[in-house]
Amino acid sequence: MPELTLLIVAYNSRADLERLLPSVYGQGVECEILVVDNNPADGTGEWLRQHHPAVRVVSSPRNGGYAGGNNFGIREAQGEFVLVLNPDTVLHPGALQTLLEAARAHPDALIGAKLLNPDGTVNAVGNHMHYSGITTCRGLGEPAGRYRGLEPVPLVSGAAFITARQTLLGLGGFDEDYWMYLEDTDLSLRARLRGHPVYSANDAVITHYYRLGMSPRKFYHLERNRLLTLLKVYEGRTLRRIAPALLLTELATWAFALLKGWPYLRARWESYGWLWRNRAAVRAKRAAVQQSRSVPDAAILRDTLTQLPFDQLTSPELAGVLERLTTPLYRMAAPRRTA
Repeated sequence: MPELTLLIVAYNSRADLERLLPSVYGQGVECEILVVDNNPADGTGEWLRQHHPAVRVVSSPRNGGYAGGNNFGIREAQGEFVLVLNPDTVLHPGALQTLLEAARAHPDALIGAKLLNPDGTVNAVGNHMHYSGITTCRGLGEPAGRYRGLEPVPLVSGAAFITARQTLLGLGGFDEDYWMYLEDTDLSLRARLRGHPVYSANDAVITHYYRLGMSPRKFYHLERNRLLTLLKVYEGRTLRRIAPALLLTELATWAFALLKGWPYLRARWESYGWLWRNRAAVRAKRAAVQQSRSVPDAAILRDTLTQLPFDQLTSPELAGVLERLTTPLYRMAAPRRTA
């Protein structure tokens, strides 16, 4: 049995895999390379079987998105540890060994890598979360050398993280209702509520060929999943305490949708519709998370942001105005950060 499974979910990903796989072979680490083919009709799986026989390809019975594809792969994985990896990445020398050593030392942890933009600046060293649920990349655009060693972080980025397979199975994997976006946030928070630490192994360097952008479909998933996460994770007293801040964030996201036009307004409304139609399932998910937790909200709230990072969300000029308007209000409405 391999010690490590490298798990990649593919959907129209041949060009990305052509760039990624040579960097995996050059790591000098024996591992199972498992590709979940989420779209068998695109020919990626057949191409892999012909040109990369060392890769194990399994076709998902359905396209379950990022969350469902990874859950299918986690069940299929043979390794003691699983490295969840996006296909639009390239591993730098020594990245796998560094991640594997960190996982051996902390088998109950979720451990991310230092993700770089193609220009060499930081893409993400873990993720941050505002206490109202909006997440952003930690360290975005900063010099890569600023982050070294193993350090605790609020959340892992789903683009690249390693953990024990049994840890993932114990957490129930990703919540497949998320489909895409914020499923890594949800997994990180549920893990922390059960006492699992979250780290970034900053000497494991991976370039992430990701382009920041927005679309109505992405906006729908981001907002729906943000609210779903809060409803699942926070205790009732926390939700009551931050209700004014949540209302402020709702107004801010509606204002963003208004500026972007009708497709975004419709997407925002449809996010509410999904939550209402699935309210019974949401209540059941919340009950399961609350029953399984072993630490209070203060354990995760102490490193949430009280200031929205508008610099990652809009133009610098508008970001400054929005920060001055909202930061005092968010600070007044912030929840307690001690147990």
